[in-house]
Order: sequence, then C-alpha cells, then structure tokens
Amino acid sequence: MCFARNKKSLALELMGLRFANPVGVFRPADYPKKCPRRYLKAGFLTLVPPQKEILDWISQLQKVRERTLLAVNLSEDIFHTFSLVYDFADFIIIDPCEEKGIQSREVADISSLLDEIVSLRLCYEAYTPIFLRLSQDDSPEEIHSLVSCARLSGLDGLIAPNVGKLRLAMQECQFRMPVIGMARSPEEAIEELQAGAPITETQMGPLALARLIKYLKNDNPTEPV
Repeated sequence: MCFARNKKSLALELMGLRFANPVGVFRPADYPKKCPRRYLKAGFLTLVPPQKEILDWISQLQKVRERTLLAVNLSEDIFHTFSLVYDFADFIIIDPCEEKGIQSREVADISSLLDEIVSLRLCYEAYTPIFLRLSQDDSPEEIHSLVSCARLSGLDGLIAPNVGKLRLAMQECQFRMPVIGMARSPEEAIEELQAGAPITETQMGPLALARLIKYLKNDNPTEPV
C-alpha cells in the first residue's frame, strides 16, 4: 500500500502527501469562514462546496491549505465543481448522490462517472488524488463491483462509512489502494486505524479532536478518550 507512517510521530505519507496526523475532520459548506483554529490541527479537513458564491468560497481555500491538508467532497454538480476546485484541493472525494449529482447509484452509472472524472484529470498538469466515497447502503456485492470500478478507472483510493465496510473494501482491493475510515466517535476512529485505515475522517468537535490526537500520541495510554 502506498503509505508510510513515521514511528516517532503521528505523521505519515499517503499519495505523495504528508499528513501531520491520521485524523481528519469533515465540515459543511459554511467553512472555512467559520473554521475554529483548533480544527487546523487535524491531519486534513474535508470541506463541502456551497451551492452559491462558490468562487468566493474557493478564494478562501488557500488560507486553509497553508495550515492543513484540504480535501473537497463533491456530490452536486460534480463535473463543474471538479474543474473549479481541482487546483485548490490536495485531494478530491467523489460522493455520488442519486438525488443531487448522478442519475442513479447503480454501479454502471458510478463507473461511467469515475471514468469521465479521471479523464478530466488528464487536462491538468498537476496530479490531484481522487477518492470514491462508499455509501452506508452499499451491499457487499456492490462494494465488490465499486472497488473493481475504482481500480480500473485509476482512482487513488476509497472512503468507507464504517469499520465493517472498511475491512471489506480493504479485502476487495487486496490492500493495493488506501481505504480511508469515516468515524463518528473517537472510539470508531481508533478502531478504524487499528483495522488498517491509514487515515480516518471524523465529524467530532475541536475539543474531541484534540483529545483524540493526544491519545494517539501516547504510546501507552492509560485513560480512555
């Protein structure tokens, strides 16, 4: 797998990017305007583009990238937004949603979308990694097909919605591409990292984030998160 962890710290390298720690934070479209500084201690931030004033939003992204790595989650108007944010994101997450940005969540439609997105990336000089976000509703059979599509399309990795699907996706890709976790609590984040996720995306607040990072830095933790 294309990542390496520094045994002396939480820092690791993944997809040619250096993460200060393996814990990221997912935030909605009102960020980075209302982004607490404590969130910038995360290994990365995942932001969702707003539907209005997106150019103003994009102009603020460089301030975030100066402090932490930035992922942009695309689920609506995917092709147009992909072109707008490509040069401002450290990596891009394709989150196909039937109600917002794709005709259906059928594997064939997602596969077609991924092929077009990866082809569009060829138009740029810089290489920005692209991930596919798996759905909570994806069956084991669908995950098998989506992992195959992701590998054939040339995607860089996957994001799994829980520990069970994380393990399944890692097995399906034969550990040849990174699978990022998606945790809803510090306990889930720890479980995903222990299961083999190089990094995990969380929705916790800045205080919980700081406690989790402190916990992970402790080689022999004696207190619960």
